[in-house]
Amino acid sequence: MGKSRNPNAEKWWETGVIYQIYPLTFADSDGDGIGDLQGIIKKLDYLNDGDPDSEISLGIDAIWLSPINQSPMIDNGYDVSDYYDISDTFGSLEDFDLLLSESHQRGIKIILDLVVNHTSNQHSWFIASSQSKDNPKSNWYHWQDPAPDGGVPNNWLSYFGGTGWTFNEVRQQYYYHTFNENQPDLNWGHSDVKRAIFQVIRFWLDRGVDGFRLDASSVYSKDKYYRYNPVKFGATDKNNYNNQHHLYDKNQPENHHLIREIRNTIDEYEDRVLIGETFIDNRLYDSTMFYGVNNDELHLAFTFEFPFSPWYPGYLQREIIKKELITPEGAWPTYFLDNHDIPRHLSRWIECSLCTNPLGIAQASAAILLTIRGTPFLYYGQEIGMVDNLDIPPDQIKDKAIIKSDSGELPPPRDGARTPMQWNDDVNAGFSFGKDVDPWLPVNENYTEKNVEKELKDRHSLLNFYRQLIKARKNSEALRFGRWNSLIHYPYEHLAYTRKTEAETVLVLINFSYEKDLTIDEYIAPYTWEVLVSNEREVGKIIDLPSKLYPFEVSVLRRDN
Repeated sequence: MGKSRNPNAEKWWETGVIYQIYPLTFADSDGDGIGDLQGIIKKLDYLNDGDPDSEISLGIDAIWLSPINQSPMIDNGYDVSDYYDISDTFGSLEDFDLLLSESHQRGIKIILDLVVNHTSNQHSWFIASSQSKDNPKSNWYHWQDPAPDGGVPNNWLSYFGGTGWTFNEVRQQYYYHTFNENQPDLNWGHSDVKRAIFQVIRFWLDRGVDGFRLDASSVYSKDKYYRYNPVKFGATDKNNYNNQHHLYDKNQPENHHLIREIRNTIDEYEDRVLIGETFIDNRLYDSTMFYGVNNDELHLAFTFEFPFSPWYPGYLQREIIKKELITPEGAWPTYFLDNHDIPRHLSRWIECSLCTNPLGIAQASAAILLTIRGTPFLYYGQEIGMVDNLDIPPDQIKDKAIIKSDSGELPPPRDGARTPMQWNDDVNAGFSFGKDVDPWLPVNENYTEKNVEKELKDRHSLLNFYRQLIKARKNSEALRFGRWNSLIHYPYEHLAYTRKTEAETVLVLINFSYEKDLTIDEYIAPYTWEVLVSNEREVGKIIDLPSKLYPFEVSVLRRDN
């Protein structure tokens, strides 16, 4: 390996830590059981109070907010009905402006989720488009006549299950939706659609937001001839989304032109970031193409191979090496463990053969995320060890987008990873003070043991381990932009790697088991090291290079070059 970054070209989105908030379940300020913007404002000091030596602050640099626009909430905000307003569920534009102001005063950037592959079917654009075939917005969505037999126009499927086409009685045509039938896809091939979307982008940039995360950014473009997708060889279920080669319903060449145009608009504003969710049948190479041939598309591209890796040193290192090799020169990697669409990582990895020490696993995964070369994204509650709530009664499930699909192979509801933030051991885990109102989703029953208030008081807690890692990252140029290099070529029980600049070397040692001997393939001179962060060694102490590791040890060491 050996890619590094010019420290004079540092960007906040490359060296900072970004924290995703799911607003519905982060903090409820008015006791109605639903999270809101005022609730987030009240918790800003926990995220970053502006004091580098704070005793309460996590120390993050930016917040990514899942959608807060007006929405009927069929897909919990990912079905927008008005791009220019805040959902009444969360507050008002005035509340949002206050959030911006209060965040910026603390050095926190605000990133909005921009959902522009589709709208809600209750958006005024779609209502107008569905009224007739000759109205001004008639072609703002993907409308097609029925097939000769009266059926769907082609075999394109919904990611949420079943056909991607829904019949409209008024137009006597089908419209296409990559996701739920309540989320019709916009026709980005229409110049008026592009013009309208760019007006939305400028509206929020002018208001002061620091960037966008583009939802489903790899599916904007569709084949203009609406050709059938080829079915994979040997597939027995042709209605399974994963059994198609998605040649024509997403990732068309025009997709890159569209994102480049969005990036050009972003670049007109100072110091703004463009992040994208790319899912191209889990092909890492295709996802990294969204940085652009000249690094002129996404600043940061989400790929899913790393979080979906098994909890095993060799597999994790393989994914890091792949990203190191494939990320284009001049571009910057991005890493995450959790988000609102997938089970939390401690739930995914809990049953692996090496997961006999849950706290050790949590500390190790935190260390990897915050010390490899790239921008780390945290998902709310990850820092206190939140896991999925698997005991949500069927009548309390809120993931209506998936439930509403009644054909095809469906993914499970995503509510388990979206339960309320666990602030303390009070009623509703401190998420909502409304004692007579149930929270939007049930609180995980482990909240009395895993909560912010309790973990802040315990210097050995996972929360304080995250805080130490983030602080070390801020104070180390090697951890912010140094080269990454593995010291174990084929890891079995350990990971050992360095981050290095001309001035500093940081050594990361992680033991995945009870094995104690440390074997490093790559030669490292017998320097002495300062302990930056460790769950076994005294922070600040100067030590020799360890020849043995404690069971499940996680240590981050540094030295001057």
